[in-house]
Amino acid sequence: MHAIGGISRIKGIGILLLLAAISLSACGDQKKKTNKVLARVDGNEITALQLEAELQHAVGAKEENDVQRKALRKQALDALINRQVLLKEAMRNKLDRDPKLLQIVERFKTQAIVQAYLESKEGNLSKPSKAEVDAYFESHPELFAHRKVLDIEQLVIAARDFNGDIKSQMDTATSLNQMATWLKKRGIPYVKTQLTYTSGDLPAGIVGEIKKLGKNHLFVMEDGKQDLLCALTELRDSPITREAATAQIERYLLNKKMQEVAAAEIARLRSLAKLEYVDKSDNLIVEDAPMSSTSPDKQVPAVPDRSGRHDVAEAK
Repeated sequence: MHAIGGISRIKGIGILLLLAAISLSACGDQKKKTNKVLARVDGNEITALQLEAELQHAVGAKEENDVQRKALRKQALDALINRQVLLKEAMRNKLDRDPKLLQIVERFKTQAIVQAYLESKEGNLSKPSKAEVDAYFESHPELFAHRKVLDIEQLVIAARDFNGDIKSQMDTATSLNQMATWLKKRGIPYVKTQLTYTSGDLPAGIVGEIKKLGKNHLFVMEDGKQDLLCALTELRDSPITREAATAQIERYLLNKKMQEVAAAEIARLRSLAKLEYVDKSDNLIVEDAPMSSTSPDKQVPAVPDRSGRHDVAEAK
């Protein structure tokens, strides 16, 4: 959903080489005489320090199983060797001098430094208190104490195909199978699926509307460039206790504090910086609005419609 284009010669390995250039050069600069050499590729050393840095970003690096840990270390070492081989060939082809690639390298370098700075500002944040955790738990019953699970059968069609005829048919059909037959006869492509949502996945009020419709009543939800012709097949209670939710809430509240710290620091530094817009021809100048981070209090809907809300319409 979310491509770096315009560099056809390096497309596909640009980021790989970027990471290789950064990690290998950085580790090389920091290498100590006491650092154990694990391998050499055309005379270039790969050290234990580099391997440990590689493992820090590997999924499963903290696996307790000795066999799996050894296998992971070997995979990480092979990855470092592969990068060094690719890096040498890329530099032989002078890709390291490509202006567009240099821009990419600079961008990622800047991002890494900025991220490290923000993390240093967040380092003194305290763990959320029990009172904060309890308050969040009590104020979000739909996520915890009153959490519900909904099984919804769906026919997924392109939004451009949804029209008045389909709406009328939804008003009279008694099942999604009837709708599927109707769509097929008219050559309208669809995909039949069934998804499970929790009450935390859906915007406030939507679960109540679906519950009022009851099982097997048809309704429509919109999801970007798709329309979902839906029928509820099951709705059940699935509460989460305060104890079970505590770790999750603590992580969320800490992340929220980190976002607030980052936003405040950016605002502070912008106020101190001498900012001058030089080229005003591209309509890039807008009035500064207060910086805000996405509030996790507002649940991100699993299937938002094109206007940013759910359309749940009773068709029966």
